[in-house]
Amino acid sequence: MSRSTTASAAGTISRRRLIGAAFATAGGTVAAPWLTGCTGSQEPGQGVASGGGETTGAVTWWDQFRPLTTLFEEELFAPFTAAHPGVTVERREMDGPSMGQALQLGRRSNQLPDVHSLAGLDGSPASLVGAGWFQPIDEFVDVEGSPVGELLLDGIHRFDGRVYTVPVFSSRWHDAIPWLNTELCERADVDPETSPGSWDAFRAALQQLRGAGGDDVHPMVIGAKDPSYLASLLNRLAQTAGAAGAVDPRTGEYAYASEPYLQAMEWLLSLQTDGLLHPSSASMDTRDARARWAAGEAAVYPWGPWFIGGLKVQEPEAVERGVGVWHIPTVDGSDPVLYSEPPGGTFWVSSQAQRAQLGAELMLRLVDPEFQRSLASAMDQPPVLTEVVADAEVHPTYRTNVEYMAADVRMAPVPQVRNPAVSAVLAEMGEVTPGLGQIVQAALTDGSSDWRSALTTFAEQMTAERERAIESVAGDGAEVGVEDWRFEDWTPGEDHQQ
Repeated sequence: MSRSTTASAAGTISRRRLIGAAFATAGGTVAAPWLTGCTGSQEPGQGVASGGGETTGAVTWWDQFRPLTTLFEEELFAPFTAAHPGVTVERREMDGPSMGQALQLGRRSNQLPDVHSLAGLDGSPASLVGAGWFQPIDEFVDVEGSPVGELLLDGIHRFDGRVYTVPVFSSRWHDAIPWLNTELCERADVDPETSPGSWDAFRAALQQLRGAGGDDVHPMVIGAKDPSYLASLLNRLAQTAGAAGAVDPRTGEYAYASEPYLQAMEWLLSLQTDGLLHPSSASMDTRDARARWAAGEAAVYPWGPWFIGGLKVQEPEAVERGVGVWHIPTVDGSDPVLYSEPPGGTFWVSSQAQRAQLGAELMLRLVDPEFQRSLASAMDQPPVLTEVVADAEVHPTYRTNVEYMAADVRMAPVPQVRNPAVSAVLAEMGEVTPGLGQIVQAALTDGSSDWRSALTTFAEQMTAERERAIESVAGDGAEVGVEDWRFEDWTPGEDHQQ
């Protein structure tokens, strides 16, 4: 995610160059010191900043955060435009697939927005950076001096000495949180306050929830139409069985065919075999599944921390009826230990941005402590300044969940922080299909699926593709190898010091 010079509007850059990401947040009508542009200032009366594009007119902004619509409009955009006469913000909110298509079309026609998220785009941030999608923001704003300056990492936010993105949300979370319909739990005499510790205890609770509200109510629903959801779900379940992630930090090898992944797949499939999953799960994406859960068709929905924020906006009656949360269960009932990488970027300044300086300033307002507190109140992904959650206006269940995730999630080692050339390898790697989510999807919909062989093949193909990419990047003079994915100093169950 980095490069040393700003991309041109055409975005012509070597695929293996490390470019960067522009991301940030905050609120308030008075600009904080870190919002002062480092360069790109303009003479009075001029409408163009050096390298920054126009500094009046409409800043275009695309994202997928529907639950944050009011917050963005009232506490991010309105104060910003009040402090910048002649400036407006034009926001476009889309679901992930639609946004991905719109971004691809916009790039081909040179009509990308000034700021956008990565929703719906295929490939890693490194590959998008390498393809010239973004430009650095540190010439427009003082990111190093912002409230998140100490959280910036080489290989994640900073590339070739340039800052492209900042963390707005915390990464101490996971996306397999068991969210509960407490009304159905109480009918079935299931305690919503006590998490079932083991997989067996969780299964027993689901069996107890069967038919709690009649034949049309099911114990659990999943968004099985979405391969990315299924991939995340299996990754998290495998971690509760002892996996450290898709790549084992001890060996540097892909872990998709390891025992924890096999156990996780067997357990997930057993829930379906036992009739504990909503029978229409295969036809639901994540929003469909949430709507069915909110309508009372299921008691449990494993999803991310933003679940309750989405309910508050789209199905507020479900929040009033009762929402609970459990720790994710583990294979043996021990305390959960899951791993996430340090927080990266959510929003980026496009290489085609007409108002890059304004976009960077607007983004950096997202990390202002007051806006972070307001961000917590939206009950989406926890803000990067997690301490603000303690006195934010949030549902008690959301605060409990943030506490659970703080206890359960550890920071994983990141190879590109140690060796920036790893980002070039990730950018070079092509997509391997069928992917993990597609393998899970096939197993759930086809009883004859040989998913064990498919997981083994997938791990082998990922290994081969990484080896090809390493050889290609090393051929350009970079010093990089499989050993960069191995961490002898990694201690399971602890945060890794990057």
